[in-house]
Amino acid sequence: MMETMATNRRSVAGVIGLVLVTVCAAQSPESWQALRSQPRATAAPVLQRSVDLNEHFIYLYQPQTLPIVDDFSVDRTRHLNASSSDANVTLIETIYTLEVGGVSTADMAFQSNTTFLYTTDTVGTDTTVITANTPISVTLTDISVYPVTDTIVLMWPAYSVYDTVGNATTDTVYLPLPNVFQDSLFVYEVAAQTTTYTNPDNSLKPLILWEEDEAFINGTYPIDPPTIGVASFDGMDRTGFPYAPENPNFQGIADHLTSVPINLTGVAGDSVYLSFFFQPRGLSGDLEFDASDSLRLEYYAPQLDQWSVVWSTPYLNGDQPFTQVMLPIVFDQYLKDGFRMRFSNRATLGGPVDHWHIDYVRLAKQRSITDIALQDKSYVYPASTLLSQYTSVPFAKFTADPGAYMAQSVDLALNNLSDDALITWGYRVDTDCGSSSVFPAEGLNPGSNANSTFTTSYDINSGANNYQYDLSGCADAAFATTKFWTTANNTNIIAYNDTNTVVQQISNYYSYDDGSAEQSYSFNGNCVGCRLAYRFDGQGPDSLRAIRVYFDPIFSYSDIFNDPRNGSFLVTVWSADLNADPVFQNVTFSSPEYRQWGPNYFVEYPLDSTIAVNGTFHVGWVQTNSTKVHLGLDRNTTNNNTRMFYNTGASWEQSEAPGSWMIRPVMQSAVDPFAGVPEQDVNASMMIFPNPASDELRIKTTDGTVRSIEILDATGRLALSAPHAEGSVVQLSILSPGIYLVRALDGTGRALAQQRLIVQR
Repeated sequence: MMETMATNRRSVAGVIGLVLVTVCAAQSPESWQALRSQPRATAAPVLQRSVDLNEHFIYLYQPQTLPIVDDFSVDRTRHLNASSSDANVTLIETIYTLEVGGVSTADMAFQSNTTFLYTTDTVGTDTTVITANTPISVTLTDISVYPVTDTIVLMWPAYSVYDTVGNATTDTVYLPLPNVFQDSLFVYEVAAQTTTYTNPDNSLKPLILWEEDEAFINGTYPIDPPTIGVASFDGMDRTGFPYAPENPNFQGIADHLTSVPINLTGVAGDSVYLSFFFQPRGLSGDLEFDASDSLRLEYYAPQLDQWSVVWSTPYLNGDQPFTQVMLPIVFDQYLKDGFRMRFSNRATLGGPVDHWHIDYVRLAKQRSITDIALQDKSYVYPASTLLSQYTSVPFAKFTADPGAYMAQSVDLALNNLSDDALITWGYRVDTDCGSSSVFPAEGLNPGSNANSTFTTSYDINSGANNYQYDLSGCADAAFATTKFWTTANNTNIIAYNDTNTVVQQISNYYSYDDGSAEQSYSFNGNCVGCRLAYRFDGQGPDSLRAIRVYFDPIFSYSDIFNDPRNGSFLVTVWSADLNADPVFQNVTFSSPEYRQWGPNYFVEYPLDSTIAVNGTFHVGWVQTNSTKVHLGLDRNTTNNNTRMFYNTGASWEQSEAPGSWMIRPVMQSAVDPFAGVPEQDVNASMMIFPNPASDELRIKTTDGTVRSIEILDATGRLALSAPHAEGSVVQLSILSPGIYLVRALDGTGRALAQQRLIVQR
């Protein structure tokens, strides 16, 4: 029987003391819950058809040898996003769907049903003889899968012939048209990545350890990980979208994390151990408990070409610490060249639920069941800012008074996973303005720190440093890269987790969040008229032109009454006094937009006109319909509740959400880094005219799925609705003069486009 051992890591006091809450008290109007999806920045979808070509990519890998160590402080997965035009990609085979007698030509086309020759004798017997065309044996290749599969089928010429005997002119008609056409699959080979990874013994190993990128490598999802960075498993595919979006409750095997081939030839079976840490849920998971969900580990026997489950654990209820697992590899079938290991999770396939996180994978010989200690020191979480209170501020405000924004100090948690050590730390800052500053040996932990987590404190704008970003060489926007580091006087397994890097943008917006959403925030129940306001404390007068918002993409739109894309709100600005009337509110309605090309991409919602603000102001919105919308919630910056307010009735309340809303006010600036981000044109499929209109309105759409039109008034209430057909006219006589929103809907009631309409008489 395979021997296993699991040991619980101690909880790190003072680092994370949060309890994951899906919904506050039952009566609370607020809720926060697991994200519905989390698009990946570096993973393009696996498409069988690309630019009207069928393509398949075979990725080559450099094999690994022992010892193997990966704590996920760097990403060692292979991102499967190759393109046929890449320099390291080679076409190795073209596979055709149709072949006859060993020959394939581009013009091959057949009919899958019998075709005939109709011969009519109009001179003699005046009869018609019907003869079936001779069938052809065709090799039909299914190129939708790889390796491809072949089937021998009978097909017929793609025509029927009508021939008149005795007529000098043969009357021939070709019917029916072919229904099976030639197609092809281009098979490409992607060269192995040659980047190296420095192992603890200073030997160089191939960087790529995992052959796919379905698991999400990140540093913000877990609670108290052993080291900075984990591999997270959930119900989403490698692109960050659900495996089964239309069947969100369907369960099955979801993410995989598969190693490249590993050479275990000649290794004694009584000394090879694999160890790793795991944690269910963390900061990012949902509260739904299903014991059938599980995390699994499989081994691959290369000579048998067989995978076998060697370990699994059911989903655990409640918050759990990371647990270490020790597994020996003793069976001869695995001690071969080409051995592989594969982690996977069984989960609900409708989104990022049923989370698991794994950390610190070690595979080596000359180990024993008691080899559970880690001789390592590591940061625990990514750093996010050198600013006080904010994670970004406008360039003009910062340069006018840098000392008002720089933090006095930055505290980062550090794990000493081994014996007492003399640990020192410092940091370095480089800006794209050309300035650099180095602060060595800023801290010192002299000892009595074995197997403990402690705080490393870095003096920023205090002590002997009094450091402020030097942006004198930049104009209107800047990026500053800070590298925090730590060293110890004894053994340290992995060097990569000793560095903690943060890139700070100083341009044209304020932000409290760290740019990473772990959950989503929304109102409960029917919330027409609900208000949400986020406080920002500016320094003196400024010009506000927009807000940027990260909305969590929703995985299922089967319920047309709760499709978040149909949500509607009015961007609103308040002064320091929330009980006073708003100082500004958009006339133009907005709906949540969901970027699908990477995680945490913000959508910009311009104000109808730029407005002046001075000192403290609040930005947010008034919800104008009952559709629930999901705002990104950053769970790692948790001290902003005093700035987050909501109003679902007659009074303002401070939010209890454990994190920071992902809303950013954008100020007027000469340089705008956001301007290069492509925008979605929500009006691309609809034109309305005349505008302004008086008694009637004509609507032209380019999207054939538009089925109806609705017109909303300035409060978001439905003022008029009508079926849509090209050329139809909408009568406006029942509408009072004013500003309205025209929306084009598909057959499910989902909004496809919208335009602002002015009615005047």
